[in-house]
Amino acid sequence: MATRMNPATKLQIKVITATDNSGKEQIAVRSFNVNPALTDADLLAIGTKLGSLQSFPVSDICRQDNAALAE
Repeated sequence: MATRMNPATKLQIKVITATDNSGKEQIAVRSFNVNPALTDADLLAIGTKLGSLQSFPVSDICRQDNAALAE
């Protein structure tokens, strides 16, 4: 049976920093290492609060999980 080893989670807040000549948004990503045990609802609440502190408008709030798999 496979098990997860060394799980890590990042909270990513994508902000719109500018718009280019063709109208495409330029996105910057703010990443924060967080506890992998946090629920999606908790991360969304934290991301929303952190997003309100940004000087640019928030485009997306994302969760990125990473872990090695072993038997």
